[in-house]
Amino acid sequence: MMKLNAIGLDVRHIGDFCIDRPNGSGDNLLVIFKTDALLMLDGKEVAVPPDSAVLYGIGEQQFYKTICKTYVNHFLHFDGFGTDGFCPEFPFNTLLKLNNIEQTEELLRMISREQISPSPHREQYIDMLIKMLMFRLMDGISDDSPQLKNPHAAGLSSLRADIYSNAGQFSSVEQLAERLNISPQHFQQLYKKQFGISCYEDLLTAKMKMAQYYLSTTTFSVKEIAVLCGYENDVCFMRRFKHRTGFTPSEYREKVGERGTEGQRIPVVRKPE
Repeated sequence: MMKLNAIGLDVRHIGDFCIDRPNGSGDNLLVIFKTDALLMLDGKEVAVPPDSAVLYGIGEQQFYKTICKTYVNHFLHFDGFGTDGFCPEFPFNTLLKLNNIEQTEELLRMISREQISPSPHREQYIDMLIKMLMFRLMDGISDDSPQLKNPHAAGLSSLRADIYSNAGQFSSVEQLAERLNISPQHFQQLYKKQFGISCYEDLLTAKMKMAQYYLSTTTFSVKEIAVLCGYENDVCFMRRFKHRTGFTPSEYREKVGERGTEGQRIPVVRKPE
């Protein structure tokens, strides 16, 4: 089990600051640099840009210091590598330039909140979150695909997750683009490049999946479901649903009922727009 020993987020130091532990800290240490710094690796000093990281193994020298008037970093001290069969091939004592800093920081915040949680399962939650963090770090350093170098990549991924968790809150491409504060045209180009599907098509698919869920698992009326999926006009919703699935909403609900598999959805049939 991964065990949290200490965590710090946006820890700020003014003036000279240096960590020098020749034999390490006795545990694993993850440091994420938010400002420029100087790092000692394999006996050589290495300049570190913001949003870089290093993971020290147990017993490894830890040396880093500020090279500007203000220094900020995140840190995580923990134990547990090699336990429970968890031993990912992570590059220890290596400078890592993270491509997914926002997702990484969100996991750190979740770990920080969980350490003061009154839940009796707090240790299990922390264990899972630290493991997720390790995999997230590996994702951030191993994937050199162009979309991850896009400064809007993290925002697009977050937005797509929101679309598929509640498609009804979105009504247009313009509204989606506004979330990232970029033009609709540029947004559509970035979205298609990152996910291989147009944002319009993706939004429609998410809405239809949402409709299928409610038709399969509730007794809500078609009009109520139309509103939940973001359609003010239920006639428009019914027309769109039939075009995408081959069934009217009522026919779809009846088909699911006939199969006796409540909650099991008939796959969406994508038809040309």
